[in-house]
Parts: sequence; C-alpha cells; structure tokens
Amino acid sequence: MIGIKCDIILPVCDQFDFTKNCIDSMIANTDVPYRIIVINNGKNENTRSYLSEIKNRLGERLLVIQNDHNVGWVKALNQGFAISKAPFICFQNDDTIVTKGWLKKMIGILERDERVGLVNPTWEGKPNYLSVEDYGVLVEKKYSGKYIETDWARGFSVVLKRKVLDAIGGIDEIYGLAYFDDVDFSVRAINAGFLVVLALDTYVYHHRNVTFFQVLKGKTWNELHEKNKVIYYSKWGKPLKIVVILDRSNCKDETAFKKIRDTLYYLARRQHHIDVWSPCDVRAKIPHTNIEVKHYSFFFLTPAVLLDLYLNKWKKEEKKYNAIFGFNKRLADFGVNSVLFKGLLLYGPSGEKDFNDFIKDRADELREKSKEFYSAKV
Repeated sequence: MIGIKCDIILPVCDQFDFTKNCIDSMIANTDVPYRIIVINNGKNENTRSYLSEIKNRLGERLLVIQNDHNVGWVKALNQGFAISKAPFICFQNDDTIVTKGWLKKMIGILERDERVGLVNPTWEGKPNYLSVEDYGVLVEKKYSGKYIETDWARGFSVVLKRKVLDAIGGIDEIYGLAYFDDVDFSVRAINAGFLVVLALDTYVYHHRNVTFFQVLKGKTWNELHEKNKVIYYSKWGKPLKIVVILDRSNCKDETAFKKIRDTLYYLARRQHHIDVWSPCDVRAKIPHTNIEVKHYSFFFLTPAVLLDLYLNKWKKEEKKYNAIFGFNKRLADFGVNSVLFKGLLLYGPSGEKDFNDFIKDRADELREKSKEFYSAKV
C-alpha cells in the first residue's frame, strides 16, 4: 500500500472485548499512516462482526486474515511479516490499550537513532487512581523523547525497522504457540548489531497473557513455558547475575571507565543482570535496564559489599550471584579466602590479560556451560 508508514500485526483469538478495546484505542490514538493486519486465530462471531464493521470504516487500513484453526501467536506474527511491506512494523497483543501518539513516538526513536532496531513502550507503574490515557500524558511530559537500552523487547508491543526483519528473518517457530519467542527474536537482533530500547515517554497498558491463559490453562501453560525456557537456554545460555566491583581509580579515570562501560554493556546485551558496586556515582553514565549501580563512599564500600555478600548466602539459588569481578584489589585479595565468596568467582586485576577482556571471556564461558546443561534436557 502506498503511503503506509507502519504495519501493525495483531494476532487475535476469541477475546472479543479485548480485541475491540485494543483496535478502538489504536484508531483513536495513532497519528501516523498505518495499516492493521489482524490475524484471526479464533471463531468468535462477535469478533468477526466487529472486524467486518471496522473494515467498512477503515477500508485498506485494515486487512483481516482468517485462519481455520489456532496456529498460535508465533506463526500468526510470521504470517503478518510475510504480508507487510511498510518500512516500520509493529507487532501487538490484543490485550493492550495504546495511548495518544504511541506509534509516532516509538517510530521517532527508530528514525533518530540508526543503532536502534526494536522499541518497547513502558507498561508498568500506572497508579490505580489514574486512567490509562492520563498516565500516558504524564509519562510523556516527564520523559519526553527519552529512552533507555534494555535486554529484550517484550512481545506485547514492539515496533521495529524493516531492516531488522531483512537481517534476521521472522520469529523462530520452534517455540510453538508462544513464550521466549520474543526474547529469542531480540537476541538475534542484538547479535546482528541492533539495539533494543524502552521508550520512557510512551505508555501502553497491558492486561498480560489474557489470550494465552484462556487457550493454555493451568498445567498446559506451565509446561509450555518451562519447555520453551529450556529450548531458549540451550540455544543462548542462561542469563547470569554478575557483580562488578569498581575501585576509585578506574571509575574516575575517563579512559579506564570507558573500557569498563563497554564491558558492562557487553554483558547487559547478553541479557545478564549486573550489579555495579562503586565508590563513584556512575549511574548516569551507564543507563541500561539490566545494570544497577550501588553507590557507596570509598570508606563504606568494603563493609557494604561484605554485608551484601553475606545476605547473598541466604537467597534462593536462582537469585544468587553467579560471578563476582573485582577491580578493587584489596577486596579481591580478601575474597579469595573468604567464606562469603564460597561457590563464587572473584577475580582482581592481575596478569598480562586486560581485566575487562577477562570479565567478558569468563562470563561467556559460564554461559556456554549453562547451554551444555540445558541442551542435555532438550
């Protein structure tokens, strides 16, 4: 279609009220040339009647593909990808309500920043006393034009450049009906050189898993989720919880800190979660949803770290740190023989190998080991 800037791919399946509310919100709040491609996996008559009615109003701006059975969210998205010709593509869950300017703001990020390939809106934080629309206005005023890098694009609402699809192809159908497919898609995009970001000024309300819970009830949902998690971990490895302890010298020296920052982004773009313990306040220098900075004064850094590690001993296994890397030589020397570090890795700068390279290599080794573990389960 000539003039269409974005194709919105919307899989639906017998959730009439949600589908109607979602499409109505798109019609009211989308201010760029768009087309909605509905992939209907269901047979609900109210949904079919509504889509027919909307077709009369939207004309070529609505295309409905009717499947004879539920092929699942993943295959439905790939159906939409195969049809789409627009320079930007959005895939959307029908259990969402969009707010004013949602699509224009996310496309704006993709146009301004050549590095960015996928954009998520924000979906959390709305207080009960505010309407969806009012909260959308609030976040736009507070964060106008701002975005932050993130680990993967949550599939409830994603806008991407066509060049991403050209580079990596569609959703991997090994994930079946749903779950971990959006994570896998994002990781492939990151590995192809694109960034995934969260648009802080764009709010989309998400009811969360309405269709999936309806189609995949109880035990079936849990089994599919766990099955796909094993598939994903066997392919990419399990994300680690990593601690990086900075020293005053390397967080104040700009050249040294640039190398550290590159290392932290390297880890975060591999979906690892990083706690940075630092005697310098470097939060503004490393914005990423997977990087959390704990800032302590130089004199309190060591006792604060030791207390945190003591508490780490009592966490559930899946929440414990997997590795600790210390630029603080004194703390690293102490940690080698400390019971607090038992079962963890703690390394201080030593030897000829650059410590930043060592961190990246060691994290990759740990991830590869986890891939072996989960591959045996597939």
